[in-house]
Amino acid sequence: MLLFLKRVNSGCLPLLSVIFILFAVDGFSDLGTETLYLTWESQPETTMTVQWITGANQQGSVVYMRPLGEPCPWIRVEGRVLKFPFAADYLIHRVTMKNLKPGSSHVFMAEASDQEFRFHTLPERLPEEGFTFVEGGDMYHDGIDIMEKVSRQAALTEPAFALIGGDIAYSVSGHSPNHPQKIDRWIEWIKSWHATMVTPQGYLVPVIAAIGNHDLIGQYGQTPHEAAIFSALFPLSRGQIYTVFDVGSYLSIFLLDTGHANPISGKQTAWLKETLAQRADRLYRFAAYHVPAYPSVRRYYNSTSNAVRHYWVPLFENGGIQTAFEHHDHAYKRTFPLLRNKFNPQGIVYIGDGGWGVEEPRKPRSNVRRHFLAKFAASRNFIEVKLTPTMELIRSINDRGEVIDTYQKRRGL
Repeated sequence: MLLFLKRVNSGCLPLLSVIFILFAVDGFSDLGTETLYLTWESQPETTMTVQWITGANQQGSVVYMRPLGEPCPWIRVEGRVLKFPFAADYLIHRVTMKNLKPGSSHVFMAEASDQEFRFHTLPERLPEEGFTFVEGGDMYHDGIDIMEKVSRQAALTEPAFALIGGDIAYSVSGHSPNHPQKIDRWIEWIKSWHATMVTPQGYLVPVIAAIGNHDLIGQYGQTPHEAAIFSALFPLSRGQIYTVFDVGSYLSIFLLDTGHANPISGKQTAWLKETLAQRADRLYRFAAYHVPAYPSVRRYYNSTSNAVRHYWVPLFENGGIQTAFEHHDHAYKRTFPLLRNKFNPQGIVYIGDGGWGVEEPRKPRSNVRRHFLAKFAASRNFIEVKLTPTMELIRSINDRGEVIDTYQKRRGL
């Protein structure tokens, strides 16, 4: 292995400093093409991370990229090869393209493949016309075709990225730490994402994620070690699992762990309090996590929801969270704006409940009306979020492309 620093000036891009790590390249397999997807390690305005999966004998991680629509030479960028956790038969290939222009379009292809892919970097400043992302969770619960119906509808909204709130591939079904992960379900989910999360203009939709109970060995009360696959596939977590996704100086999304690889209380809560305080000037502050503080289907007083309400909700309220994305219940819900557990126009809206890929969305387990629910539907769905400098607009859309709910809030009101 050879490591060196190469400076590239294409005449089309700013001067780039790229660290190349050279490996023997054995070609690009069909599996590699089918599993290629986009995510981030950091700085979504000036970087993009490409990942793909291959068999254990394919060691190269190389892509070629250039600005879209400009007669620029291809720039060769090499990355890393990582072992797929708990699976000796697979490797993860990761290439991070750096020093890109914010809010710009690029095209890339992997070495030994002639297929080109497009991506956008995110804008450094929120444009007047705004931009859109999509959100949802509880994806590959049943047949892959059920998930894909929602994915195709989500891609039609031309999102800048997708935010997933856990229970992604349902790779773990049992609660025992000895219960192995079903690696093939992760592979199938990535293939599906690659095939369906492509916009009408041909752009791949990058994905970031919060962890759910079916995403790690043991489900609850575990450590980051049991969540190693999640961390490898979504490197923004940097192995810690909970993290914050910052875009420019206008958006922060806090990706939290509802007791799966980290306790809700203790270090995670202390980190959340400190990190919220550091981002008090952000125009938009959102939280995303798996088990809801305000469940629409499960018992209100379940232990995890109790803990989220006790430890995190006061921090959300003091730290300026405007919207919290929740999952796990396999339905659709939106709460009234809540402050100290009561309706307040200045409060936080809790939305979601994880219905992306479930065959039979659930209904509440009791007939008791939940005072906090403004909208409920037993429906598959994803959430479209449009942000502008003055408005947050949310539309919830089902697998037929029908809008089942809308909500908007002026910035600062």
